[in-house]
Amino acid sequence: MKTLIAYFTMGGRTKKTAEAIASALTNYEVSYFPVELTGKFIEKIKMLDKFENKDFSAIETELNTLDAASYDLIIFGMPTYGNKPPQVFNEIVARMGNLSGKRAVVFNTARFTGGKVLDYMKAKVEEAGAQVIDQS
Repeated sequence: MKTLIAYFTMGGRTKKTAEAIASALTNYEVSYFPVELTGKFIEKIKMLDKFENKDFSAIETELNTLDAASYDLIIFGMPTYGNKPPQVFNEIVARMGNLSGKRAVVFNTARFTGGKVLDYMKAKVEEAGAQVIDQS
């Protein structure tokens, strides 16, 4: 089964979780769509602020290659900032287009407030047409 893991990470925790999930999917053909902020902390915060203001110019090339058509399962992983996923989550889902017939899983990395974020992520992915089969 072709699987895409689309995730955003700033500190590495979401990436590690995505990799752990992929390692458990031994009979799946897994690809990644990573959005990873690197560099000094202040640079990461500035980029996150751009994303929150819907400026995705720094990752536009990557976003333009995003195509979910060939995948059977799409896994979305996001951190939680201020009780919500980062704005880049909405952009990734939007760029994937119609997800009708796709199965999806959503996960987030949060210390305390993950439940509402998962509900939001699930609703957004279902709005795009996918069937969310699990969340964590």
